[in-house]
Amino acid sequence: MAGLAHVALHVALCGPITRLPSQAAFAMHVRVSDKINRTIVDRSFSLERGFENEAIVEFDVPQGVYRIEATTPHYGCSASELAFFIPDHARNFDMHLQSGANRQTDPTPMLLSGTTPAAFTYVHPEFVAVDRGAACNKPIAETLPIRSAIETDQDSYYAKLYSVSQNVATESLNVVLKLRTPAGEFHYVRIPLHFPVAVTGWPGATQMNIPEDYIDTLATEPVDTLLCPKFLVTSVS
Repeated sequence: MAGLAHVALHVALCGPITRLPSQAAFAMHVRVSDKINRTIVDRSFSLERGFENEAIVEFDVPQGVYRIEATTPHYGCSASELAFFIPDHARNFDMHLQSGANRQTDPTPMLLSGTTPAAFTYVHPEFVAVDRGAACNKPIAETLPIRSAIETDQDSYYAKLYSVSQNVATESLNVVLKLRTPAGEFHYVRIPLHFPVAVTGWPGATQMNIPEDYIDTLATEPVDTLLCPKFLVTSVS
């Protein structure tokens, strides 16, 4: 049976709270719910303003995709995010409280995550797109940025993929993981992923684990070349 994921929720404070004196106390309510709106976590935390512009609260959840909602009712600030959690792993998760007048919402992302070696953090991973006609083991002519966000922990990564950042025919593109070398050059690793996917409502979770020795293996691979390792596989839950 899979274990729980431990969540350290880092919540950036909104303006009304940052203006409080350092010794002031405030309450923050956190609710975590699943696809059918079943409550997984429902807790209120009493916190001190302190000198930092974020608050950290911790809790545990089972594996799955959840909506995390943080609210400070007295100050009219809130945040809501979708996230996937891997069992038996700890995750640092960032949220930003916004006041009612400034609240913004993002479209529903594709969620991609997996386990990694510790060295994955140091290669500064990011996602880009290349033309689907680009050949494996050949130099890459051009890449397009993907609007995305990626968080890395010591043994895992969590990415949100939204869209290609330019007006192009997305069905003609492949997703590529761009990894920086110590010399400032780049490896480009093709991801076996159908993207973009029209995500409406609740997203699925795509998992792709990075093998423990893969970052070391990359040191012998050519840079600025489309690498297509067959052992990288994705699964959807």
